[in-house]
This record gives sequence, C-alpha cells and structure tokens, in this order.
Amino acid sequence: MTHQIKAPLQSDGPLSMARFFNNVPDDIRQSLLGTAAPINLKKDQRLFERGDAGGTMYVVQSGRIEISVVTEAGRKILLNLTGPGHCFGEVSMVDNGQRTASAVALEDTRLQPIARNKFLEALKRSPELGINLMEILCERVRWVSDSVEEYALHSLYRRLARRLIVLHENFALPDGSIEIAQSDLADFAGATRESTNKILMQWKSEGLISVKRRNIRLGDMQKLDQLAYGDDNQAISSTKRR
Repeated sequence: MTHQIKAPLQSDGPLSMARFFNNVPDDIRQSLLGTAAPINLKKDQRLFERGDAGGTMYVVQSGRIEISVVTEAGRKILLNLTGPGHCFGEVSMVDNGQRTASAVALEDTRLQPIARNKFLEALKRSPELGINLMEILCERVRWVSDSVEEYALHSLYRRLARRLIVLHENFALPDGSIEIAQSDLADFAGATRESTNKILMQWKSEGLISVKRRNIRLGDMQKLDQLAYGDDNQAISSTKRR
C-alpha cells in the first residue's frame, strides 16, 4: 500500500512526472493533455460516485483525492489517497464500465482528465502508454492483494503505524505534521474511530505522536517504524508495557 500513494519527486512539475507518461514522446503527451480543460475542485467536492459512468481517467496536478466506498451498512472504507503526479480512474477508462469507488477532493484540487477515445488514439502512436498503464494496473492488483493480507493478518497497531508513516512520507505539511481527521485515519486503516482514538491516545501518552484537531505529528519514528514493519506481536507487547 505504501507504493500506491507515494508521490514522485518533482523537478519540472507534477504532470510531467506522472508514471503514466514515462517514455512517452512530448508531442503525444502534450496532444493528449490538451484534449480537455483541467478540472478544479473545491475542498470536499465530489468528482464522481461509485456506480457513475466511467470512460475518463484523471491525473492529479495539485491537491489530494480520496478514493473510498461505502458499505451497505453505511460504513466508509478509505481505499486510497492520491496526490500530485498520480492518476486514478484508469480501470473504468479502459473498460468503459461504471466507477468502482467514489472520489472526493480533500483540499482544493486540480485534475487533468483523459478520455478513453483520446487515449486509444494516442496509444496507436505510442505503445509506451499501454506499457505504463499495464504496470500501473499491476501495481493496483498487488496493492489489493497486500491490503487483503494486512486486514486478515496484521493488528490495528501495525496498520495504523503504517498509514501514519505513509501519510507522513507523502503528505506532510511544511512543519512535518499530517492534516487528517481521526475518522478518516480510521477509515484508511479499516477500523472504528473509537479503536483508532484509543491507540492514538496511547501513543500520544508514550511520546510517539502528538495529536491536535485534524492534525497528527509523528515523534518517535524509530518506534513507529518498529510497530509498522517489525514483529507484530512483539511490537504490540512492547507498546502495551510502556
């Protein structure tokens, strides 16, 4: 899951760094990007709902997009966070099927849409587009497999620690903190807000993190890394003993 939301390093702008355009000639890339006007979303504005018509993918130029689904019981499951230089919606662009999840802007966000027919036209001129898309889709499959394993085998301690580290690596503010509500973090870890808050307060008392409203700052990175990637049972035991 870490690789799924990790933003690339940016040198000459996020759009040119998108994995989707690796090794694609500039003229083809520019012609593909010029087929539709960018879309600007306000914070909390919804781009599409699960079940909506597809046929278009999007490249994030700035901001963040939350990808989620809501269960029949009304519980939201946060599947992914997508930042600058990354694309989403490619599955329904390829098969022209319905959206499999909902997309909402977590902050003011600018997107570049790419329609299916324009992609297929560009694909005839640049097979690299198809190769890049296949690699991205393979990453999605691996991510789903890893996510199933995490939820089935790993404790909430580990899942929360991993989510905090990933969010810090990709979306930390200039002061090093992470802007996220505890309810959203719980959705991202596949847990309830109550159980998430209990662990966060425990970690706060132990000096691992500091918590404010919609803001979390990581403190003891070594301990959090142990919780995230060390032995699961030993990490939980050592945390409870502290």
